[in-house]
Amino acid sequence: MKKTLVLALILLSVVENSFSQEKALKIYNGKFAFCGASGAERTKDTIMVQGKKFILGVSICPVMEGPSIANTMLVANPSITPDGTDKTVWSFFWYYDSVPQAPSWKTLPTVNRSFVVTRKPGGGMSNMFCMPCQVLPKKVNGVTLARCLGPINEAAVPLRRAMRVFPGETSITQAPIGATYPVGTIIPEFKK
Repeated sequence: MKKTLVLALILLSVVENSFSQEKALKIYNGKFAFCGASGAERTKDTIMVQGKKFILGVSICPVMEGPSIANTMLVANPSITPDGTDKTVWSFFWYYDSVPQAPSWKTLPTVNRSFVVTRKPGGGMSNMFCMPCQVLPKKVNGVTLARCLGPINEAAVPLRRAMRVFPGETSITQAPIGATYPVGTIIPEFKK
């Protein structure tokens, strides 16, 4: 399933690239927040993503170092942090068999799961792909964490435009069952 998600992102980028000369996905190597196994808390504020307004979510994510995938439609230069200092990072994606996870921040296996988005409080999903994060000053169990800001009920793919997620759609996440607004995305269905 994990390889399927990565393959789906790559396939969508290839399909989208056939309509545009610009490449949306880029491999970045350095520090980034990995939010794929995190949930988010809904706020009363809003965030703009590619010209559309969404409810703002806040997610706490581990800071990783190494290769990751960035969307250059949202982050033109992944090597420049949101504020240009080491006090911030971008949230990017990579394939992991295990990552530090809340609440203990011990390294645990990642488990892909799907869930249906509902209207119930906490029943939506959050997108933290290529969103700004503030590195937190205190480590927890030796793990550096970041506070990331991203939209509630907005899909990470397609890469070139913001799309709302609606109740009844299925999202993929690595966040544990019971996490509010799990970080993930809808995988678009291709009509036959």
